[in-house]
Amino acid sequence: MIFNFSPENKEELYNVRHSSARNVVERVFGVLKKRWNILVRPPQFSMEIQVEIPPGLAATHNFIMDNDPHDIDHYLTGNLEDDLDPNTGVVNGSGTLARQSVSRAEKGQATLKRDEIAEAMWNDYEARLQAAAVT
Repeated sequence: MIFNFSPENKEELYNVRHSSARNVVERVFGVLKKRWNILVRPPQFSMEIQVEIPPGLAATHNFIMDNDPHDIDHYLTGNLEDDLDPNTGVVNGSGTLARQSVSRAEKGQATLKRDEIAEAMWNDYEARLQAAAVT
């Protein structure tokens, strides 16, 4: 989290937290892609199989880390930022799954969900500020 950051509204708070979460997810995928090349190559499986691969590999990664915590050192020898596209901030070689545009209904649902999350974050943030001010 950014220190000395005081968001002025729910959108600003949401954007900072969303960006921070995305950075973590991109780093995790960077490590998994270095460990298992199957995540870098074009998929050769049905979508039903493809959606099972990342969670399975993540579970296997966690099992290995529980039993050999130093195994990760081999995959962290390079700088993970080197794998990021400087223009987009996305891991190089990342593909896309979408074959069509997002419908208005889907976009509306996503926007509503985002706004609900932002509102809940903002309410929690304000409650924490008030609690801190009391103590």
